[in-house]
This record gives sequence, C-alpha cells and structure tokens, in this order.
Amino acid sequence: MLLVENNINEGMVRMENESRFILLDRNSSKIRHINLSLPKIFIGLLVITFLIVTSLKISTEMMIKLNQNSKIAQLEKTNKLLEKQIFQMTEKLKIVRSQIDQIEQYDDQLRSQLDIPPLDADVRKVGIGGSDIDNFNDLELENLDLRTTIANNQTILDRLDREIKLESNSYKLLLVTAERKEDSLRYLPAIKPVPNGRLTDGFGVRRHPILKRLMPHHGIDLAAKRGTPILATADGYIIFTGRNGGYGKFVSIKHKYGFVTKYGHLQKIYVRRGQFVKRGDKIGEVGNTGLSTAPHLHYEVHYKGKPINPVNYYFSDIKFN
Repeated sequence: MLLVENNINEGMVRMENESRFILLDRNSSKIRHINLSLPKIFIGLLVITFLIVTSLKISTEMMIKLNQNSKIAQLEKTNKLLEKQIFQMTEKLKIVRSQIDQIEQYDDQLRSQLDIPPLDADVRKVGIGGSDIDNFNDLELENLDLRTTIANNQTILDRLDREIKLESNSYKLLLVTAERKEDSLRYLPAIKPVPNGRLTDGFGVRRHPILKRLMPHHGIDLAAKRGTPILATADGYIIFTGRNGGYGKFVSIKHKYGFVTKYGHLQKIYVRRGQFVKRGDKIGEVGNTGLSTAPHLHYEVHYKGKPINPVNYYFSDIKFN
C-alpha cells in the first residue's frame, strides 16, 4: 500500500508480528524505516486514551467548580439581601410594638372612663415563651446571629399576634359597654324639665303650703310663668296623662333601667298615653292646677319604685330649645 500526505510518501509493509512504516522523501534518496510492534501500538493508544480522559475529567471538574462558585456567589448575594430584609422587618416590628403599647394605653384610659377594671399586666403578657433557635436549623444560614434574630422576630410576631387578638376582644367589650352607657344616658333624667325654672321647694319633709302641716315632698317645685314649656327629661313611654288628685293635670313617663318621672300642676298636656318621647320633647305647659298656690311645676324622679332627689340627676349645663 502506498500513502501520500503533505508532499511525503508513506508506505506500510506488514511483516510477521510487527508493522513497518517506510518514509520516502521526493527531494532526496533517503529512506526511513519505522518498526512498530502491536504492544507498542496498544500502549500508545492507551496513553492517548488516558490523556484524553484526564483532559476531559479536568475540564469537567473545572466546569463543576465554576458552577459551584457561581452558586456560592448567588447564595452569598441572596443571604445579604435576606439579612437586609430581616433587619428591615426587625425595625418594623419595633414600630408595631410601639403602636400596640400606645393602643394598650388607650385601652386603659377607656376602661377607666367606662368604669371597667384595667387588664392585668400578666394577662397582657399572654403566656408567650421564646422560640427555640433549633427550630431554624433547617435554614442554610452559617450566621448564628442571623438565625438568632429570626428566632427572636418569630417570638415577637407570636406575641404581637396574641396581643392583637386580646386587644380586639377588649375593644369589643369596650364598644358594647360604651353602647350600653350611651343607651343608659338616653334614659337617665339628666335635664331640668323647665330649663329656666326657679327652685322654690326642695326634696324631703316640708310644711305643705295649703294643708299647713308637715308632709313628705317627693319631688321639687320649679316656678315659671304660666304656659312655659315642660320638657321630657329622658327618653321613655308616657304611662299616664290626665288629672291626678292634688297634682292637677299630671303626666308620668316610664324610662329604662327603673326610672320613672312625674310632672304635676300642668296647664296643658301635649302627649298621650303609650306615646314614646325623647329627651327634650315638649310634653305640656306650666300651670296652676290641683293643690297649688301659684304657677309652677312639681317634678319627681323615682328609681325602682322609690322617690329620689331630682337635683342629683339633672345637669344645668344641658340645654334644649
């Protein structure tokens, strides 16, 4: 066989157990002989294969290392971002903590105004323990301080969650109590039935101006001009209108929570039995009917069936036109 490549003629003659390469140079008469045995060829192929495999292995390891370095760099970047976000969350938790402390102060103030006992400090602690840092071992964080911060933040979040629920329940109680207080105030005889009336006779035992003997006076007398409007002192239902013995023309109003108010010696009555009136509604006019010596209003307040001093209930600074 005759082989020619790059201006060089190559020939190979196979002789017994070895191969011979004959190299002929066209420009000279030199002849070169190369004898190769099969073991030498096999060893050469092994060396070449080893070099190729080693080269591939080194290249693969370098690629893996580069990839790992890239992942490590990305993880470091992610960790820095995570640290920044955790720091921001910690600062926000401090702000929320401060706001809840302020809400608790408002809660105590409202409870004081509504005559509700304040929440006990131990109740506000809501039985919270610390978070176990071992619970965060699954996080791939080599920074122990960072894991500690996360655990502490989790503890704070758990406590804030419980405190918010506690304050929510407290707020509902305060709201219900305030509504009841507001409702009770509507039915409390809190104004003078004759705003400009002059007190001429008080509550208690007195000498009756007509019968001329000592008798219990279950109300007060407010002098005013004949025809002066008389106002309902609280919300309620009219339970009586008409003449009532020595009281003359008379009106009685039943309110909630055990209160009843009575108005005597009226000249005119504007309401009827069963009618609902609100505080400040006109129910009649000052008169001089019944056992009376001059135009005035006889006004009584009863609580759970017993007469009480009306002066202790009305506020002179509350005005109704």
